[in-house]
Amino acid sequence: MDRKARAITERASANRIPGYLTLGLALAAAGAAVTAGCHPTGYPAVDYLYVAVLAGVVTLAASLTPRGVLLVVAVVGVAFSRGWLLIPGLVAVAGAFACALPVRAHRPAAAAIGAVEIQVILRWPAFGFHGLTALVAGAAVTALFLGAWTNLGSAAQRWLGAGIGVLVLVAVVVSVPALAAAYRARAAADSAETSAKSALSEIEAGQAPQAAGHLRTAGSEFGIAHDRADPWWSWGAVLVPVVAQQHHAVAALTEAGAALAREGARQAAAIDFHGIRAQQGRVDLAAVEALTPPLEDLQNQISATLKVAADRDTGWLLAPLQHPLKRLSSDLTRADQSIDLALQASRQVPTLLGAEGEQHYLVMFMTPAETRGLGGFLGAYAEVDVDQGRLTVARTGQPKLLVDPSRPPKLTGPADYLARYGAFDPQGHLEDVSYSPDFPSVAEVLAQLYPQVGGDRIDGVLVLDPYALGTLLQFTGPITIPGFPEPLDSANAAQILLKSQYLISEPGGQQGRHDLLEAALSVGFQRLTSSSLPAPKALGQAMGADVHQGRLLFWSSNPDIEALINRLGLRGQFPAPPAGPSDLTAVTIANAANDKLDAYLTQRTDEDVTFDPSTGAIQQSVTISLTNTGTAALPYYVSESYVGSGLPLGTNKTWVSLYTPFAVTGASLNGQPVAMGPATPEVGVNAYSIFVTIPAGATDVLRVTISGQTQRGPDFSDAVRLQPLANPSSTVITVRPTDGWRPVDPQPASWTTGPDQIQTHTWKFTK
Repeated sequence: MDRKARAITERASANRIPGYLTLGLALAAAGAAVTAGCHPTGYPAVDYLYVAVLAGVVTLAASLTPRGVLLVVAVVGVAFSRGWLLIPGLVAVAGAFACALPVRAHRPAAAAIGAVEIQVILRWPAFGFHGLTALVAGAAVTALFLGAWTNLGSAAQRWLGAGIGVLVLVAVVVSVPALAAAYRARAAADSAETSAKSALSEIEAGQAPQAAGHLRTAGSEFGIAHDRADPWWSWGAVLVPVVAQQHHAVAALTEAGAALAREGARQAAAIDFHGIRAQQGRVDLAAVEALTPPLEDLQNQISATLKVAADRDTGWLLAPLQHPLKRLSSDLTRADQSIDLALQASRQVPTLLGAEGEQHYLVMFMTPAETRGLGGFLGAYAEVDVDQGRLTVARTGQPKLLVDPSRPPKLTGPADYLARYGAFDPQGHLEDVSYSPDFPSVAEVLAQLYPQVGGDRIDGVLVLDPYALGTLLQFTGPITIPGFPEPLDSANAAQILLKSQYLISEPGGQQGRHDLLEAALSVGFQRLTSSSLPAPKALGQAMGADVHQGRLLFWSSNPDIEALINRLGLRGQFPAPPAGPSDLTAVTIANAANDKLDAYLTQRTDEDVTFDPSTGAIQQSVTISLTNTGTAALPYYVSESYVGSGLPLGTNKTWVSLYTPFAVTGASLNGQPVAMGPATPEVGVNAYSIFVTIPAGATDVLRVTISGQTQRGPDFSDAVRLQPLANPSSTVITVRPTDGWRPVDPQPASWTTGPDQIQTHTWKFTK
């Protein structure tokens, strides 16, 4: 070979080396890209192929694109990177800048920059609105491709353009059948959704057997929808990004819906909540336990369907699919919560009803005619024993007669209860242990004291007031109290036990009134434990208002049962302040004169809050208005205070307590400065108290100023705990932001509470 030929061969060989390096970099980039976790179609095999091809092509394009374009793309890559991605991003920028300096471009170096940059782009974190990073990535890759296009020869451009056109045409051709299939499936899917929604509502209402028919219909319709949405001739859609995700979502959701409906229809017949009821004072525990397996199976299927829905909710779904998916997820989540509660009950109720050994429950009758922090003093009690589902009233009486003054029981906690109420000698007066507004604290005290005064060990405590007893009488019918002229029924129980009984002549005086309370509780629970009661759902609906208002409470010493009680809203725990920028306000009154005038007392609280969203600073004024509608003409037992009080007849003396997480800075009573405090820590907040004396027919106004610091932020939440009084109380809260902030329109500044004991309202502000 002559010298000239040898030189040509050597140059050709030298030119091939950069090409081999560039190709090797493209292959390496393709291999690394499959670990990025990108899902353009939702089908793993296709996704791996697409991202690998994309990474390889971008690497090759980078070797041909102008160096200025390469530098700009590298800078964009850094701008959208976070964390460790900044390191390779900055390396790519440095490399692109270095490549821009030489006169001649070095293609393997540019390819290396492209290989690194595509790895960064494929791993960008979510940023801004959904799809923003994808749009920017598409723009960056397109810029590289267009830059490379300008450096291709005309023949290569023609071939490449033709190839792109063919790919677009194929994408359109394979997408049309999938869209047509989805359209064919829509009617059946809509019908299935309607039937499933009806079934889920019936399950939530405790009517699972009635739901079976709707579930069978839903299963059939979902099956039809799946067959129509996923025929073999639509499978080509898996090759088209975004379209593949729509196709996959329809196919997967209709298949999951059919499976859920079939499983639900199979289990519904076994989930008969209406079969769980007390018959002649006994609950069939085997029927309760039999609910667990079908509930578990149904919950597992709901969870599996929710997972399918979550996996398909990629954010790339079009509105006709995304909206039904959101509705389905919402309905399933609600049904899952109902099933989970029923499942928890089926596991714990047998233990509650003595399946694992006899249980002893203390029932306390609380009357707000003489208030305490929980609601009222404890006028009567009953001990109810439960064994293998059989309920028996073992003992009734008056709490005040349980304690032998010569041998008082010992009380060792809770610590904050003792610190605040120990001076009142609660262990010597069981009728007064309801000082605290936190029912678990009160129940723990009763569980300690009752066995020391002759009672059995206590596994749980139930408290109810005249309103709750009246509701229970809906199921027992009227009860006759020995020595009382008229029967108690659901319509008159509260009125008689709070007021009327004190207005008629009764042999025995004060003791006769306590005897009536004891008799009402004893006769009522004897009737309850020997009657047939409705199914749990009907019972819960009837008692719902009493539970929400804190008039029916239950505590268990068993932590698992206590968790169920908490979910049912029966626990009566004092609320914690809401998370974030927030406040908590609770006002309680406790009768300090041993009369029954609280049946004639009304309370209203007005709270005016100034909140600084920038700093979290709070300034508030709380106005507590107490109106005594009692008179001296009321019977002696109602209107007279304890001996030696010196109070005129009809005068209401009460111990007012204000609970807040912040500090009281001042107080006035009827316009005159008064001292309120010092603060006593209780149930996680500060309690401030003062004695207030309200003459007959008068209104006393207590105003308290409070200052504090919460979290800063544009939203402010205020929680309120209302005391279950004889006459329902209300609280009006007005929240205003500091200068520079305003409410988000059309939001009113003031909010008035409803009847529920614990409520929270949130205000939103903006600059």
